Amino acid sequence: MTRKRWMKYIVAGAAFLLWAGSTSSGLGFLLPPREGPVGEKHRPVVEAITAQNEIRDGNLWKIYLRASDPDGDLDKIHVSFSQLGADFTPDLLPQKTMAREMNGYILVWASLNGGGSTGDIYAEVDIRVEDRAGNMSESMKMSFTVAQFGKKDGFVPPPPFNATNSLGQADFPLLTETELAGDARSD
Repeated sequence: MTRKRWMKYIVAGAAFLLWAGSTSSGLGFLLPPREGPVGEKHRPVVEAITAQNEIRDGNLWKIYLRASDPDGDLDKIHVSFSQLGADFTPDLLPQKTMAREMNGYILVWASLNGGGSTGDIYAEVDIRVEDRAGNMSESMKMSFTVAQFGKKDGFVPPPPFNATNSLGQADFPLLTETELAGDARSD
C-alpha cells in the first residue's frame, strides 16, 4: 500500500474516533459524554485561587484552588497561562471522580524553553472548572512573576485551602524575550 493511501486511512480513522467519542452511544471512553443538567443555576464556581506571586525559573510551583458545583458533577479543571506577548494552549486536568467540591493544588513547572532570560517574566494564570454536563465556571485570574533568581515556592496557603490534595499537573513553557520577538536570525 502506498504512503498516500495509508495517510487517508489514518485521517479517516481519527475522524471516526472523534465522531464516535462525541456521540452518547459511541466510544465514550475517548471523549466523555456530557450528561446532566445545564444552565446558569447548574454552573460551577471557582471560589478562590492563591499562590506565591513570585517564583524562580525552573522550580515547581503550586497554585491552590477551591471550587464547587451545585450538582456535584465537577470533573475538569482548565488551566491557561499567558505571558506578556504570548498565550499558551490551555491544559485540561480531568479528575478521577466527580465531586461537589475541589480543594487542593495544581503543580506547575515553570521553565524557560531553551535557555535563560535576562529579566523578569510577567505572566498570568487563568483557571476555570467544568462539570460533567459541560457547564463552565467564570474564570479566575492571578498575575505572577518568574524571576531568574526568585524565591523557591515556600508558600503556605491559608486554612480554607487543602495543601496536601493534588488536583493534577500543568505545564507553563515560558518563552525568552528573543522567542517572543520572533527572532528568526539565521547564522
